[in-house]
Amino acid sequence: MTSFILAGRDKQKRIAYAKDFCKKQQIDVFDITLLEKETSVKQNTQSIGIDDVKAMQKKIFLKPLKSPFKAVIIEDAQLLTTEAQNALLKVLEEPPMHTIILLGTENREALLPTIQSRCQLISLDEEGVKLTTREQNDLSDFVRNLDTMSVGDKLKRAELLAKDKDKAIVWIEKLITVFRNELLEQPETNRFVATIRKLQSLHTMLKTTNVNPRFAIEQTLLNL
Repeated sequence: MTSFILAGRDKQKRIAYAKDFCKKQQIDVFDITLLEKETSVKQNTQSIGIDDVKAMQKKIFLKPLKSPFKAVIIEDAQLLTTEAQNALLKVLEEPPMHTIILLGTENREALLPTIQSRCQLISLDEEGVKLTTREQNDLSDFVRNLDTMSVGDKLKRAELLAKDKDKAIVWIEKLITVFRNELLEQPETNRFVATIRKLQSLHTMLKTTNVNPRFAIEQTLLNL
């Protein structure tokens, strides 16, 4: 298999692993292409769109210049739009033999199941998010009631979470875990994929920018 998902919460750790991986494969820096997008403070999500993927595809099929293989690294892959992922899927189904594709992401569940099935997973986190029985029950109730939750209830939840950004980040991580488990039980439900992607974007924004936590959490919860 020539396609890999590098899953880990630490972006710098993912990039370092990807570079070390390429070094071990004797891939020269001239034969490495990196595609990434940063989350914008002004926008809820700075996505990686289909035009970005199409531009990258042209490089994927070029032969390496100085190495036996070439590598294409897509960082922040959780920001790939559905259209971009579908375009990438065509390449993953029949990848060129001389190209290694590495997808770096904070959460592999933000990627379509069809993308995941065609890549080898490399987990860079030592252990997953742990939930107590009470947390599991509370978050499961939140997921079940999300469709009928009023705007007022969502705003109140955002207000409480925004009081402590670090705790809010942990809560989001645990909520993503619950949605991931729901997705495993109902893999045909595309809605969970979209919801996980929105939560992952919020998680990235809170960790890497100075965005107003309450505003960011409100906007995300109102759009779930």
